[in-house]
Amino acid sequence: MVNAFNITSGFNSLESIFKIKEAGATELYGGFLPKELDRKWPIAFNILNRRGEEANFSNWNEFEKAVNQARKYNLPVYATFNGLYIEKQYKSILSLINEISSLKGIKGIIVNDISLLLLLKEQKYKKEIAISTGGTTFNADTVQFYKNLGAKRIILDRQLTIEDIIKIIKADDSLHYEIFGFGGGCFFIDGFCSSFHCTENLNYENKIIETYNTKQMNFGCNLVLKNIIDNTNYYKSKYKLDNNIFIKNFYHCCNLCNFYELKNFKNISLKIVNRKNPRQSFVKVVKLATDKLQKKISKTEYIKYCKKILKENNIFECKGNNCYYT
Repeated sequence: MVNAFNITSGFNSLESIFKIKEAGATELYGGFLPKELDRKWPIAFNILNRRGEEANFSNWNEFEKAVNQARKYNLPVYATFNGLYIEKQYKSILSLINEISSLKGIKGIIVNDISLLLLLKEQKYKKEIAISTGGTTFNADTVQFYKNLGAKRIILDRQLTIEDIIKIIKADDSLHYEIFGFGGGCFFIDGFCSSFHCTENLNYENKIIETYNTKQMNFGCNLVLKNIIDNTNYYKSKYKLDNNIFIKNFYHCCNLCNFYELKNFKNISLKIVNRKNPRQSFVKVVKLATDKLQKKISKTEYIKYCKKILKENNIFECKGNNCYYT
């Protein structure tokens, strides 16, 4: 029996839930960042949530309504707590986790801070713990490390190969695994990256002005782009990269073709990467691709079909260089 795949999409508003559901999502993830905590620990200094401010809910009533609405649509929600915290933040973070977890629509939380995991284990946290890609899980031993800390789901890093993923899942199929299905890509390893992961202008009573993620990208990420430009022939031969692909991959990175290799595993969810703007088109092409696997089809035919739906949905024309897990 071929895996129907869970499709996990980010969300940041009540209005987006129905559209994401209609596109094919079966799970949601998102964040709640109270204004009082954001003022106390601005995201520019202590990241409480890597989704960035505008991608999070900041009003409790709105967040509660959205989670309840998702529950009505049978869409379980994972709340993101994927920052790295300092000692004086843990009391507030644990209190917020307990408050959010009291909502029936919350299936679990997404975490990568080791100390927080230890505290949750000490408290005997009841709901599901998923390890963020920021947890840098690259092998089966790391999976066991997080399993011993209470993890039930592992979000695998985008730098792995499909062969790596298959080895990890076969080593312990008692856990659930989440892999990137579609969305923004990056050459950097999430768990080793200090990017703010926000695109908004941060301004707290004029104390912080013009703190843009795009400026980090220009400074940090463009170091890699400059390296690509300076070594064009090497990157073209090894990675099939031209000078523009690096930037393009921040917006469109695709894993559709690789679903074919994973179709017989029952414990995989496909993550749609989005923050401020949930992309129904991303969810739609992932759903179309997974539905196609329910029919008898060769790998060659399947890859051809994936390229077709990407073009038909005006996402991009696949040239085989916007790929996850290669």
